[in-house]
Amino acid sequence: MKNLYIISILTIFLFGCSEDLLDGTEKGTLKGSVRLDLTNEPLANVKITTTPSTLTVYSDEEGNFEILESIPLGDYSVKAELNGYVTEVEAVSITDIDQTVTIVFEMITDETLNQPPTTPELLSPANLATNVANDVTLKWSSSDPDQDTLLYRVLVTNNTTNELIEYPELEVDTLQLNNLDFGTTYTWQVVVSDDINDEVFSESSQFTVRANPEYRYHYVQRESGNFIIKSSNLEESIYITTSEYSSWRPHKNNIAQKVAYLQTIAGQTHLVTADLNGDNPHQISQAPVNGFRPDVMDFDWNTNGSRFIFPSFDKLYRINYDGTGQTQIYQTADGQFITKCSWNYDSSRIAIVTNNINGYDAKIIILDGNGNFIQTIFEGNIGAVGGLDWSITGDRLLYTHDVSGYQDADYRQLDTRIMMYNFSDATSTDISALSEKPLGTIDVDPQFSPNDAEIIFTNAPNDLFSVKSIYTIDLNSSEYTRTLVLHNAEMIDYE
Repeated sequence: MKNLYIISILTIFLFGCSEDLLDGTEKGTLKGSVRLDLTNEPLANVKITTTPSTLTVYSDEEGNFEILESIPLGDYSVKAELNGYVTEVEAVSITDIDQTVTIVFEMITDETLNQPPTTPELLSPANLATNVANDVTLKWSSSDPDQDTLLYRVLVTNNTTNELIEYPELEVDTLQLNNLDFGTTYTWQVVVSDDINDEVFSESSQFTVRANPEYRYHYVQRESGNFIIKSSNLEESIYITTSEYSSWRPHKNNIAQKVAYLQTIAGQTHLVTADLNGDNPHQISQAPVNGFRPDVMDFDWNTNGSRFIFPSFDKLYRINYDGTGQTQIYQTADGQFITKCSWNYDSSRIAIVTNNINGYDAKIIILDGNGNFIQTIFEGNIGAVGGLDWSITGDRLLYTHDVSGYQDADYRQLDTRIMMYNFSDATSTDISALSEKPLGTIDVDPQFSPNDAEIIFTNAPNDLFSVKSIYTIDLNSSEYTRTLVLHNAEMIDYE
């Protein structure tokens, strides 16, 4: 409440009042103070003016002001003004000579009159929308009558798990959500604040993400310093794993309707399976997958999805789909590490790559389905060796070899090529040369397409740092045509 205190001091002079009023020289004094309403704190630099106009003065550090002996007798409106505060006006009358009138202004801030933002309107996705992509942009609209800066909070709830995630302090009216669960309904709500008034809540809205697509391509990208796995139909891609853990070497099994991959768990590399959308990950291996360079190592599972094979140092293990029955089926005679392994279509033969602790002095060895030695098809060559994938008929085997012979501690490869070994005549064909691999690049991780008509593989500059891409080579073409499939991708699996 604003208070007006008027103190009149009347002084009797020897001269007649009527004479003073007539000549206009009779004046009084106006003084007072300015305080902040409720707290009674003094306000300095408040501009004090009158109507009719007299002197303009400003309040001092203690909130006081004074127009001394300067106001002719009469009626006045006295105004107090200060930026950020509501202007106050008081009426006073000075009717007697040398009368002193005292005013106390109690000012309030402009924020008292500030209006809250409008209720946010949720624009997209529409309420109860279905078949929404699992990467979606939430959009809404809100405004402020006083043009205040607005901040938003978005609340998103997974209706299946009841997990609530809050996205605070958003300065824009959109929010990108990625890798939402397929077939799941989400509820979202927007809260807006102008940092002056109470928060304003929107109504809630729901949308349902489409059912899980079953894509045939699985590949690896680098994100936040880790490997992540995605699946794709070559038009769009979805996340199978996130960058929370490093995951690589995906293998899909159509019979098991699962995807398997290697993942770092508590500092060790393990074999993991998950649903095709990445849900329900489950560690399969009991012993870790160990050896030379975890990112280079690989595993395999049989066609019907019932068993896996994976290496650990100089040993090869077989394990059941559910993680039981882990059994050692092979150990290298010379103590070399096993880096790659691949089952043929009917699980009657296994191909492995062995190498020394630095990744070199490589061999390709063929075992029977129980791990018994059959033959060595590659040895005595310098340069890195990798790959491994059987044709459906089992008469050909893909592998890679760095024919430059370059070997260093960083395992850099300079001219790695795709080789196709033919068991009928024990010869290898340089597929990279036939398809005119660009100079300064390497071809790695080759795999036959499901119908053996193509080879799908990773090509990358040989500098260890550049972005990698996935290509195919048409085996039915005499020109062995290369076709770009995916950019910024590696370790492809095509089922």
